[in-house]
Formats: sequence, C-alpha cells, structure tokens
Amino acid sequence: MQTLAPIPTELDWLLRIIVAAFCGGIIGYERAIQRKSAGVRTHIVVAIASALFMIVSKYGFTDLLNMHDIALDPSRIAAQIVTGISFIGAGTILVRKEQISGLTTAAGVWATAAIGMAIGAGMYFIGILSTALIFVIQMLFHDDVIISKITPHVRFNIQIEAINQYHILSKIKNELEENKVENINIKILDVSGERIVFYVDGVINNKIDENNIVMALRKYPDITRISYTRGGLN
Repeated sequence: MQTLAPIPTELDWLLRIIVAAFCGGIIGYERAIQRKSAGVRTHIVVAIASALFMIVSKYGFTDLLNMHDIALDPSRIAAQIVTGISFIGAGTILVRKEQISGLTTAAGVWATAAIGMAIGAGMYFIGILSTALIFVIQMLFHDDVIISKITPHVRFNIQIEAINQYHILSKIKNELEENKVENINIKILDVSGERIVFYVDGVINNKIDENNIVMALRKYPDITRISYTRGGLN
C-alpha cells in the first residue's frame, strides 16, 4: 500500500503551509503592535495548524479511497477546525468591570484559521486576498479618527458610587446634561445605608472628551468613586 505522495506534491503541500504561516504572521503583526495577547506567534501557529489539518483532511486518506467499498467525507476534519478554534478565540476575550476586551483578537484568530484552511485546500488567491483585506481593515479602523467620521455619536457609560442623599440622582443628571450627555438612563445597582451605587448610560458627540465629564462629576463631595473605561471592544 503506497502512503508517500510524489515529491512535487509534497513540495506543493509545504508551500501551502509556508504561505499560510506568512498570512497568519501578517494578521498577528497588527495584533502585536496593539500589544494584544495573541500576536504573531499565535496567529502563525493557528494558520500552520489549520493548513495542515486541511491538507490531511483533503489528501491524507487517498490510499484508503483506492480500496473498494470505502467512501470518506473530506470535509469532516475541516468542520472540526471551525469548532475547535473557537476555544482559542474564547481564551482571548476578557471581561473586566463590565468592560469587554479581546473581541477583535478572537475574531482575528478565527479568521486566521479560515485563511489557513483556504490555503491548505490550495485556494491561494482567496487566502492571500483575505489576509490583505483583514489586515487593512484592522489597521484602518483601529484609528479613532476614522471611526469618529462614521460614528458621530457614541455611548457613554459610567458607574458611580455616592453617599445616599436626597436629590443625589437629580444632581448627577443635571450635571451630565450640562456636559451635553443625551438620552440619559440611570439604573440603581445597590443601596445600602448611606451608600448608593448606580449605572449611567447615555449618548455623547464623539468630539466630546469623556475625561472632562468625569472630572466635572468629581467636584461633588458626595461622589466617592467613579468607574469609567473608554472603549474596550477590541
């Protein structure tokens, strides 16, 4: 039974793995310069592994297919890559104080697996083109200037802990309105004795500096703590 493929075929498979590694490295480079946990090394490994899985799924059982009464589905391993890579992507998503980070990195890892699979299947053009497209999108839209042009208004979320006094909520709301925060919605999270914790949700113009709003609230001696983090969905 012949199990070794011809040398030209083996070289073609090696080329696919190398191209997949290169494409994965490009996507990982953008994540690395943003100081994300999944950088160049992670994306290269994911791309190589995905390409190798795809090659094995597509060509690894040709010796058995030459036997009578045997039929195999060449897509079964590829289908498992889509599910398995989700665990790696989930590991890059972090939640800290109601702020989510790592979504773009997780999506990039998932896309890198897809690119590795495409190149492993011999679809060089679409794999390389997808790499370039993802790289350009991540570099372009990571700049807040570009996003500001297409999103004139952004959400403003803040959590405030204060001394529970009469009219404290109305004072905070008036201050926010003076700082041009619109569509204000206040939800009380906890009330215990002299302490009250509430969550504020609103909309502001993207040209407004959120730091000025936070500092304006700090002038109230009744406010003991303010929790605010800009963005985080990356």
